[in-house]
Amino acid sequence: RCYILSNENGKIQLSLRQSRLNPKSNSKVKDVEITCIKDVKKGQLVRGYVKSITPSGVFFGLSTSLLGRILFQNVSPYFVQKHSLYEKYLPEGKLLTAKVLGVNGKEKHIELSLLPEDTGMPSVLPESLGLPRYDAEEEKREADETEKREELKLKTKRRRGNSERTRKIHWDHAEELYRVGKKDYIALEQNQKIRNYSIWGVKPKKRKICPADENDSGIEVYYREEEDDDQEEEAAKKKSKIRKPGEAPRLQVSMGFTWDEDINAVDIPVLNQKEESSESEEDEDPQSKLKKQTKKEKELEKQKKEKELCKLEAALMDPSRQPQSADDFDRLVLSSPNSSILWLQYMAFHLQATEIEKARAVAERALKTICFREEQEKLNVWVALLNLENMYGTEETLMKVFERAVQYNEPLKVFQHLCDIYANSEKYKQAEELYHTMLKRFRQEKSVWLKYASFLLKQGQTEATHRLLERALKALPTKEHVDVISRFAQLEFRFGDPEHAKALFESTLNSYPKRTDIWSIYMDIMIKHGSQKEVRDIFERVIHLSLAPKKMKFFFKRYLDYEKKFGTTESVLAVKRAALEYVETKSSLADT
Repeated sequence: RCYILSNENGKIQLSLRQSRLNPKSNSKVKDVEITCIKDVKKGQLVRGYVKSITPSGVFFGLSTSLLGRILFQNVSPYFVQKHSLYEKYLPEGKLLTAKVLGVNGKEKHIELSLLPEDTGMPSVLPESLGLPRYDAEEEKREADETEKREELKLKTKRRRGNSERTRKIHWDHAEELYRVGKKDYIALEQNQKIRNYSIWGVKPKKRKICPADENDSGIEVYYREEEDDDQEEEAAKKKSKIRKPGEAPRLQVSMGFTWDEDINAVDIPVLNQKEESSESEEDEDPQSKLKKQTKKEKELEKQKKEKELCKLEAALMDPSRQPQSADDFDRLVLSSPNSSILWLQYMAFHLQATEIEKARAVAERALKTICFREEQEKLNVWVALLNLENMYGTEETLMKVFERAVQYNEPLKVFQHLCDIYANSEKYKQAEELYHTMLKRFRQEKSVWLKYASFLLKQGQTEATHRLLERALKALPTKEHVDVISRFAQLEFRFGDPEHAKALFESTLNSYPKRTDIWSIYMDIMIKHGSQKEVRDIFERVIHLSLAPKKMKFFFKRYLDYEKKFGTTESVLAVKRAALEYVETKSSLADT
């Protein structure tokens, strides 16, 4: 049942919307119909179908006359270089939910987004592909920019520190000359050169150290010297304030120069500076080694990741590989969506992990995904869902699924499958009740009577089976009686009373002696379950019937094969003589 929208130029447009088919119903419309661009608003969640994929983005059909565009950056949070990947995961006609980002009424442009943070749905591209994210690249750029800014700040601080340091060098040098004298000038000059090297970030030619490490050592020395100078200035101020009575005021130097220091006080900072510079130089080497090691480690990590990706790709390409995760099953069902076996394996995967709700969701997804023409595949999923509800659900949930299955499939098949489910799970009372409803609803179906007879015989209810045969012969048409009796007799041989089965066959063959199909079935069953004498009696009765030559040839051949397998040479010759006699009598009749 459908609603005709238009009929123009031999083309008929149809609609399956429930709001059109049943306009009086008050049920809520899930997808509001979009007829023009005015029906679309910014921030709205809409559902539509993928129309096409072009270099400019994905075109999304909201209705028969309205299209929207999704830029690739709004399709997925992952960065994709090859657009062919979108064609694989976004096939034409796929139903998706999108968010409206913007509407241009003049140009009739609609910008949409499929990102999970906009729609609340999972990403169209699975995370298992290992694609880089857009936000990860932006974070890298921001980190690089902050590193550059910090380096510039450090450089400016170093330049300022160097300019202030040069002033203090001259005064310190003059103070050392005044205290020590001209004899020690050469030794102090050598010490001062080392200080100048460490301050300016330059090392003697004999030693080779990275420039970045040199700058770091210079900064450390500057800060230590500055702290020492500050302490000296504070001590000088305190001493200048505390004067002895009758003592003349001493000469004061503008840059913190004091007369109270000893030679030891001058030598100590110089030695400390030497030790600090040497320690900083020694510390620079392991730092540079660490930096080199980190680069190597990064390269090794990249190589490991590449190898792992190659292994994953090779494993995914292997056709004999068994799926081991939900992503693997998603990939398989995308490649062959109409295969019920894959969907059932997906359900079993979740049931092994006791994820019953996920297994139900997979079954519902399979019923929506499998094409409506694949009736048997859909029925397989329905049966699996019935089994799931029977094992893990309640009677109410089972009945709800059963009613839906009857609505969407052939009712008789669904009834029969549920009876089998009840019987296999030893719920015999529910099975018997369901068989009674089937006999009322499907009286003219021969398979229902036979299935119920098999169920009763397995339960050991032979008398009930005999009564059921009488009811079946009354309900079914006469042309089906012979076949039903023979089938009941076969079931008796397998699960019930063999003597009663023989009696059924004998009575049927007495009434219909020319039914060769019944004779053949009777022979097969007696060969399996009867004695050799009984089998030979049946063969002797058949070869003396007045049947067509072609059918007689078939029975003679079967008789001869049986005697070759189980008889003696004499019995084989006896069968051959009987066949010759039959041929001679037929030829004499033909001559006359």
